[in-house]
Amino acid sequence: MGVDLVTVGVVCADVMVRPVDHIPPRGTLGLVPSLNMHFGGLAGVTAIVCSRLGGSSAFVGRLGRDSFGDFLLSKLSENRVDVSGVRRVDDCHSSATVVLISEDGERTFLHHMGTNAETCEEDMDFGVVGGARVLHWGGPAITPKLDGAPMGRVFEKARSLGVATSMDTCYDGAGRWLPLIEPSLPHLDIVFSSLEEARNYTGRDAVEDIAGFYLSYGVKTAVIKLGGDGVYARTAEGLEVRLPAHRVPVVDTTGAGDASCGGFLYGFLQGWNLEKCARLANAVGGLTVQRMGGAEAVESLEATLKFAETLDV
Repeated sequence: MGVDLVTVGVVCADVMVRPVDHIPPRGTLGLVPSLNMHFGGLAGVTAIVCSRLGGSSAFVGRLGRDSFGDFLLSKLSENRVDVSGVRRVDDCHSSATVVLISEDGERTFLHHMGTNAETCEEDMDFGVVGGARVLHWGGPAITPKLDGAPMGRVFEKARSLGVATSMDTCYDGAGRWLPLIEPSLPHLDIVFSSLEEARNYTGRDAVEDIAGFYLSYGVKTAVIKLGGDGVYARTAEGLEVRLPAHRVPVVDTTGAGDASCGGFLYGFLQGWNLEKCARLANAVGGLTVQRMGGAEAVESLEATLKFAETLDV
């Protein structure tokens, strides 16, 4: 029996250091009061959140045979994410990010792509993917062997098997942007994109124009994550939802967007309408920013829906 959601792409160990308001001079020592490791990565966090809400999910990708890989695999398994599609390798380290968090919450990243950079089209286990209801990619630019045509082919094949498709974009430090995702767009049901990323991918500024750009390729639903301003979503049929963010004390925004994708996709899998999906995604994001790490804040569907009711619109 298949799972609801299969995610492919980025998982990484996030080493969170706070507060860091200056870097010590070269060759010296600086002390920090807090250093912790958390589960991170677009694909992994989305899979875990969907599972914690009550869905079934699986992750497909590569992990190194190392301590970071052990940590990531154990976190996926602890959260009831199927890992039968994970390939452990000896010749590449698992991905990790050092996240330097300032007193005001601003984040600076030092990222090692590791096995995420090696995950490729041939790693797609269609025995797992073909039995799913949704295939989600998170995300372009930091899974380079999936960028462009390869992931377009994967999505096309998934759709031919009756699997709905979804993508969450990433920041492209190399500035290539649209070519990384354009082959995938005609084969996507849902696109998630943060506002600044979306402006770079589409060349559009207003959220309405960004959504229209994605929909012009045949995408059925565009979801634009607005950070502290909430979420905007629009369908090819012209349905439109805009919600403000929950007003909560912000501890750490790392992974909040990835987690919100898990919320939206859970609602989509239940057959909910656009507004209800967006409200759940928004609530997941609001819960996530109140804690360190992207995957731990969601306790249950019931608790998340109760929190969603607190939104002041």
